Amino acid sequence: MDALVADANLRNAVAGIRGLGCAGVRAFAHAPARLGAGRWSRFAAGRETGDLAEVAARRGPIVVYPGREATIDALLALRPRLGGGVVLPYPDPDAVRALRDKRGLAELASGCGLPTPATLFEGPAAELATAGIELPAIVKPSAAVSALPTARAVASRRELAALAAELPATERVLAQEHIAGRLLSLALVLDREGRVAGRFQEEVLRTWPRDAGSFAATVSTPVDGELEERAVALLRGTGYWGLAQLDLVRRDRETLVLDLNPRFYACMPLALRCGVNLPATWHAVVEGRAPGPPAAYPAGRRFRWLEGDLYAARHGDPMTLLRGGRAQAGAMWAGDDPLASLLLAGGAATLPIRRRAGAVRGAS
Repeated sequence: MDALVADANLRNAVAGIRGLGCAGVRAFAHAPARLGAGRWSRFAAGRETGDLAEVAARRGPIVVYPGREATIDALLALRPRLGGGVVLPYPDPDAVRALRDKRGLAELASGCGLPTPATLFEGPAAELATAGIELPAIVKPSAAVSALPTARAVASRRELAALAAELPATERVLAQEHIAGRLLSLALVLDREGRVAGRFQEEVLRTWPRDAGSFAATVSTPVDGELEERAVALLRGTGYWGLAQLDLVRRDRETLVLDLNPRFYACMPLALRCGVNLPATWHAVVEGRAPGPPAAYPAGRRFRWLEGDLYAARHGDPMTLLRGGRAQAGAMWAGDDPLASLLLAGGAATLPIRRRAGAVRGAS
C-alpha cells in the first residue's frame, strides 16, 4: 500500500518520507505550500497540497501518516468519513487519545512502573500565576494541541506571570516539578499482537532551550531491557500498536516519563542512520505484514540539530558549536537528499524573519 505523509514541510515528516522511500514504499508528500521540503525529496513518489482528506481519497488505497499533533486530531475526527481506501496507522482512536492525554498519562504510566513528574497545577492559564506553584517548574499544555506549543521552563514568579499573560485565559495548562537528570528517548514499534517489531534508544546530550527544549544533540545507546518492558506494558495497556516515541528522564535509579509521541519524531534521523528504519517497520505493521525481529544497531552514533546549537550560540553560549564531536546524522541534512535538505535549512534560516514579519502584520 502507498503512503501519504502529511506536514511534509516539517523535518520529522521529511525523515519519515526518507525512511519509507528507502524501503521501497511509494510515499507521497503533502505540505501546505509548494516549497514544503518533503515535496522535493528524492524519496517522495509525488507532491501534493490542498485538502488532505481529498488527496487521500484520490490516492487511495493509502496510509496517511501525520507529522504533527494537530493533524492527528484532524485525522481522528475525519476517520468515520474517510472511506475504506484511506487507512490511518493506528488502532482504535481511544488508544491514541489515551496516550496523548497528558493528564491521564501519569496514571497509565505509573501502573507500569514508569512514574511521571509531580503535578503542581492543572487548570486555566488565568490561575497559573496565583496558584502558589513551587519553582522551578515545567509548564506544558494539558492537551496535545494547545496555544502553548511546547513545554516551558519557569524559574521565577515574573517568568510565570509573563507566560500566563501570553496565553488565552481559559487555556488549560499543566505545571510539573522540574526534574534534574539524564534525558533519554526510546522509540518503539509494536505489531498488532503487541510484540516489539522495532526499537531505538538514545541519550540526550543537550537541548535548546536548555531547561525544556527540543533535543539538540543525542547519542545512540543500547536499549535498556527493563525500560523497554515497562514502556511496552504502557502501550499494550491501551491497546496501542504502531510507532510511539517516549521522552524520559533518569534521576538516580528512577526513570520518569515526560511525554509520548505517536508520530514521526524530530531526532528519528539517527535511528535511520543506524539502520533502524522505524517508518518502514510501522508501515509493515499497518499493512498486516510481519516486519521481522527488531534490527540491531551500533551504539555511540551521534545526532545534531545544528539550528538549536546556533540558537544557543546566539544567546551567549558560542562554545556549543564546538561540543560533541562529529555527528553522523543531522536534523535536516541528508547527503542523498540534497534538495529537501536545502529547503529545510532555508526554512529554518528565514523563520526568525518570518516570525517578526508576522508580528508586525498582527500589530498593524
